[in-house]
Parts: sequence; C-alpha cells; structure tokens
Amino acid sequence: MASVALSEAEKVYIVHGVQEDLRVDGRGCEDYRCVEVETDVVSNTSGSARVKLGHTDILVGVKAEMGTPKLEKPNEGYLEFFVDCSANATPEFEGRGGDDLGTEIANTLYRIFNNKSSVDLKSLCISPREHCWILYVDVLLLECGGNLFDAISIAVKAALFNTRIPKVRVLEDEEGSKDIELSDDPYDCIRLSVENVPCIVTLCKIGYRHVVDATLQEEACSLASLLVSVTSKGVVTCMRKVGKGSLDPESIFEMMEVHVSK
Repeated sequence: MASVALSEAEKVYIVHGVQEDLRVDGRGCEDYRCVEVETDVVSNTSGSARVKLGHTDILVGVKAEMGTPKLEKPNEGYLEFFVDCSANATPEFEGRGGDDLGTEIANTLYRIFNNKSSVDLKSLCISPREHCWILYVDVLLLECGGNLFDAISIAVKAALFNTRIPKVRVLEDEEGSKDIELSDDPYDCIRLSVENVPCIVTLCKIGYRHVVDATLQEEACSLASLLVSVTSKGVVTCMRKVGKGSLDPESIFEMMEVHVSK
C-alpha cells in the first residue's frame, strides 16, 4: 500500500481534527471527496472505465472471451480479476513492489463477487458444459491518493456497466456438430445488469472515531480499517479488517451502520 511519512505533530493535528469532526481538507468524518467516473475510455476492450477520487486514479478494462465453463458450474460463465500496480503510481511499486497489493486487491474482488446475486453469470453461458463467456477484468492503478478499495470497486462496476458482449447463435448440423456464429452488428449485444454489483466502503479508525474516504495522510494515522462491500439494497457481500491494529465489537457494529447507510 502506498504510504506517506508524517511527523508526530502532523499526526496529532489530523487525529485531533477527526475527533472534532473536522478533517484537514474541510470534510466531516462521513463525507466523500468528489468522484469522477468516465466510461468507454479504452478502445480495444469490451468495456472500460476510469475513476478519479481525489488523487487516486484507477483504470479498468473488461475483455470478453469465449472459454469453457468450470466443471462445478457448467451452465455459467465467470469473471477473472487481474490487478497491475503501476510504478508511476508510487515509487514503492517499482520492480515487484506492488505484487502483494495487487494480489490482495484481486482476492478481495473475488470475495465480493463470490455470490449469485452480484452478476447474472448464467447469462454468460453460451452452451452448457461447452462454451461460455469469460470476463477478464484488468485493474490498473495509475495514482494512489488514499482509499484504493472504494475507488477500484466503483471503477469495476462502471466498467461492467459499459461492457458489451456480442450475441451468439449455436448452429447444429445434421451430424450433430455445433458451430458458433457471432453477430456482426455492434449494437446486437448483451448488456450486464450491475444493479446488484456491490461497492466497497472503507472506514479508517482514527483515535476514537472513524472516517470514510481517507486520504493517504489519514491512512497513516490509522492502525485498523473496516472494509465492507454492500449493494444498493443494503446487502453486505463481504467484510474484512485491514491493518495491524484491532477493532472492538462495538466499533465494528457502529461502522457497519455507516456502511449500509452510505
């Protein structure tokens, strides 16, 4: 994770401000920064999106390719996540410095999509046990300015919303062999419903209070954060703690109420 060096005086200033519900940039503890979302930004993908949240900049591309369904789910397609931490985002990512963070983010995405309601995977099936659509979701971290998980979840949801999957027909001849025909019409496509795709809300515990959409400076003052993915209907699909510190049960319940209300 990208980090920033702060003096003890700066940390005290940030912590004391949070206790008074006044952050360094003027926001309250439960206020987000302005989120900029742009879709259809990469031409050679099935769908793409770019999200800017403060100084955090995320680019996501989705590529739909045909493949074979998994043995345990023969009538469904599936998603694959790949995360690339660009060395331009922070010098800490040079070489293999961003590999651990990329793996952590990818695993988190797998967890929040590991349910039947987020995406209709059956709509990605072309021919049971034989052909399906595989959606390769590539996440590129262009700049890290705090609150990575929230920004990535928004970018993934926007990219899936923008994704267009060609309609296909399965033709079978007299001998029983099957042939797949793709539509040439770019408008003759399948669009995914992203209504139930969850977004992540991360709360950083700072002193006795917690904040949403933390900056890098605020993350440096936090020892523990609660990460929860929640749908627009308030359904929680994943929850995990990040950071070296601990959270008492009362704090977790208080944070959960803020997550679902957001």
